[in-house]
Amino acid sequence: MIRGDTSSPLEQIHIGGKNQPFDERWLQKLIYCHPSCLPMDQIEPGLQDVISVCMELKLPCGSLDNLFMTPDGDIIIVEVKLWRNPEMRRTVIAQALDYATDLFGMDYESLEKAVLKSDFNGQKPPTQLYDMFGDAEVLAEHDFVDAVNRNLKKGQIVVLVVGDGTNTNLENLVDGLQSHAGFHFTFALIELEVFRGEQANDEFLIIPRTLAKTYLIERAIIQIDDQRSQVSAAPTTSGAVAASARISITSQQFFDDMQARHPELPNKLKAFMDKLETLGIYIEFKKSLNIKWNPPSGKPINFGYVNRNGQLWTDAATWFVLEKGQKYLDQLAKAFDGEVIINDNGNRYVAINGKAPRVETIMDKFDDWYEVIKAYQETFYDDD
Repeated sequence: MIRGDTSSPLEQIHIGGKNQPFDERWLQKLIYCHPSCLPMDQIEPGLQDVISVCMELKLPCGSLDNLFMTPDGDIIIVEVKLWRNPEMRRTVIAQALDYATDLFGMDYESLEKAVLKSDFNGQKPPTQLYDMFGDAEVLAEHDFVDAVNRNLKKGQIVVLVVGDGTNTNLENLVDGLQSHAGFHFTFALIELEVFRGEQANDEFLIIPRTLAKTYLIERAIIQIDDQRSQVSAAPTTSGAVAASARISITSQQFFDDMQARHPELPNKLKAFMDKLETLGIYIEFKKSLNIKWNPPSGKPINFGYVNRNGQLWTDAATWFVLEKGQKYLDQLAKAFDGEVIINDNGNRYVAINGKAPRVETIMDKFDDWYEVIKAYQETFYDDD
């Protein structure tokens, strides 16, 4: 650790080794107290505001190590395991599927009852699950309950296995989990490297790393037999996976909202995404769908972002390339039969009838949008 002109070595903590009390329970408490240790930006970028709910959640198949949620009703479950444990190689996928299966059989009320009987690291249990979000920007309670029920019913959760140290055999296990598609969950293996300074025994450096993760796959055959689950993979195709096929929980929720706006909108958006990928454009899902490109130099450019209410905003297009961005907006406004408006903050954006357009109103103009973006990219190479 370098601080100015001084330096001091860090001691790596080998969890489960000789330097107790650093064991699985210690790691479980660490991520409970500090959920920011989980690299959610690498796994599900739209699920950033993660809040610790409980430890040792009692489920029919056993006790889940950690349960986390977001103020939007998203669910993250964590099983803490040490990579060097040989048993883990044989059981981690089965455990993940069992915990997921148990959760998918619950509704909000049964989940809340189980949570309130769990371990809160010595703290008093809350009166109700919703109270755990305190001052966070949480959905209204009835909307929160609906979101949790929807995620449980659809099986849209994040399943994480967290440990320390690297094990290449475990990375290969993800290929097996990839075929267990019917649950629609995202699965990731997380490595937490832990270091301790010489000066303070309670000061740690935590380095999180995503060893491997799956994307959601939408189709599979589920068979339930004697309270256990067996999932058969959907037919697979060879070749590269298109951008629209790399579905995450965040993007699935987004497309569900788009489906509610217009039944043809999700498919048209996905076709547009695949076409943009040929230009080196990438889609970034957070709270919204962001259409981004890395130019030959400078910061990434955002060609527009679609909120989950369907509204398309293009004000970010001028943030780092003012003159080129203004020309892009002028061309896009022409393609949309709209206009460029300047808001009170001096930001320009494309509008139709005085407002940022809803994406379903311009979905038949995606090909025109593609041509505007392509022409805009060419201006960067014309300068050379």
